[in-house]
Amino acid sequence: MATVEGLNQRGSRWYLLVLTPKDLQASYGGKTKRNIALDTSDKAEAVRKGLRLRAQWLDDFETKRKALNPQVLEVITPELVQVLADGARRRVLQTDQHRREGNDPILRMLSLVGLPLMRAADGSIPLPKRKPMEGLTDRELSALTILNDTQSQETGRALAGLNLRTVLPLLQEDARALGHTITEETKGLREALTAYLRSHRQAWQEATKMDAGELISIDSHPPFTSAPKATQRLSTGVPAVAVTAGTGAAGLATLTGASERQTALCQQADSPLATLRDIYEHWLKADPKTHDTKQASQRALGLAEECLGAPLYVQQVTRAQGNTFKAWLQEPARGFSPKTARNQLMYVNSLLRFACVELEVITRNPWQGLAIEVPKTVTRRPWKDEELHQLFSQPLFQAYEVPAMGQSGGGPAAYWIPIIGIYTGARIGELAQLRVSDITEEDGIPVIRITDEGEGQSVKTSASRRSVPVHSELIHLGLLEYAEGIRKADPMGSLWPLLQNPDLMSPWFGRYRKSIGLDGKWLDFHSFRHTVRTRLAKAQVQEQLMDAITGHETGGSTGRKVYTRLDMEDLQKAIQTLSYGSISLPRVYPTPRGS
Repeated sequence: MATVEGLNQRGSRWYLLVLTPKDLQASYGGKTKRNIALDTSDKAEAVRKGLRLRAQWLDDFETKRKALNPQVLEVITPELVQVLADGARRRVLQTDQHRREGNDPILRMLSLVGLPLMRAADGSIPLPKRKPMEGLTDRELSALTILNDTQSQETGRALAGLNLRTVLPLLQEDARALGHTITEETKGLREALTAYLRSHRQAWQEATKMDAGELISIDSHPPFTSAPKATQRLSTGVPAVAVTAGTGAAGLATLTGASERQTALCQQADSPLATLRDIYEHWLKADPKTHDTKQASQRALGLAEECLGAPLYVQQVTRAQGNTFKAWLQEPARGFSPKTARNQLMYVNSLLRFACVELEVITRNPWQGLAIEVPKTVTRRPWKDEELHQLFSQPLFQAYEVPAMGQSGGGPAAYWIPIIGIYTGARIGELAQLRVSDITEEDGIPVIRITDEGEGQSVKTSASRRSVPVHSELIHLGLLEYAEGIRKADPMGSLWPLLQNPDLMSPWFGRYRKSIGLDGKWLDFHSFRHTVRTRLAKAQVQEQLMDAITGHETGGSTGRKVYTRLDMEDLQKAIQTLSYGSISLPRVYPTPRGS
């Protein structure tokens, strides 16, 4: 099952932990984080709610960041004119809605003019309490009608005389919320102000119509600019439709049967521009994708947003941004190998290609041909004895000083997973997703099952499904007792209950090894696989046995692959050849009482 960053469980209820970026903490009253209740005990529902809520918070962070760091705009494009005009109308109608819901104390005071008022002891005039669902009183509605009519007449006079300066401060405020600074020297300002004033005027006219009981939708809006039409062909089985600038992305999402999250994002943008996240949602639906492919594409998209800013409107993505992202991925601060950097760029590029070729949202892919060259040399190497000693001589492994609950190391997972890695050669993702039921017996031999049978589990290839005998050193250190203790608490649960997200284990290990001075560029957890393979080879273990242990596809003829069977005893003997004279691991996992 998919998960979401920050998802955590307290008792039976699920919560979403949202960390406030350091540069925005002042905007949120100094709060560094918040743990928001999702009001459900069902994990699948929690994931759905968490994804939507996290997207909303990320959008809010970006909006505040843009408002704090507005960029001086040289020219106002027709698309931005439309967005600002839509914002003018929405601003008025939302204010009117706020008043109709009885939330405007000024309106309430106006409705009480001429009535005897009682002052409180402190001299203030308390307003009468409103009953739930009571609505506006006749006097309040009359006051609102007068107020709306007055403002409609004022904007009408401003429009008749083309007095554009009356709405200049409002337009500049809305532009700042989008991350732009507009001055009187900005090109296209007059056209933008004209569209803004017309939208403002129409909104007040619509407000007066609502005073008479007419139904007006805040989200619907006619076009105010002459932005060109765009023909969208989407992969949802819906016929192609012509979408004008005035239809807006929210309308586009509705016409194409988009997801709830996509529609929400489109309504927030309320513009005809599609974001790369919108494209990602359609890409998911186009044809089946593996869990790993979905996760990898989502991570790459997140990196692009981190580098270039969010939201990324696909119609506005440029070649220069592609080169910026390409260079950013290869900076040493990222810590990516050339292959990883190449893959991140490739996934985002594939979304742009999908938007161009399949959806026809853009006429050309601005990143076409953009790629990162990967050296055709072996980059990883086995761990050296002195490096293994440096790693496993730390208090984490010598005194069981595991990370505190809530940290990404996952408590006991931080201790066990690296040790299991050097005695199995398993991938870190395979170990991080282990469930209690994966520590079992086959042919009377304790084994670790690597499988995709459990919820949220996946394997790289079919050959990755395997059972690896538990090395005697792992038994000595107490792995079986640890697993049994977790099994008693939750027989079907994760082997690492404090590891909130298996995807967090790899970056944690990277940070941990660097924190203790092991910052070699190609020295990572995956290098344990090279270490195990090298030591098995030196012990003259058959290649077929090595493949079975590490989960590699067996080479050779079909007969060799299909008809040659390996029993668990052979695998156990091969595993037992693994030994590390450079490390000494005492048993630090506490022995259960009564043992």
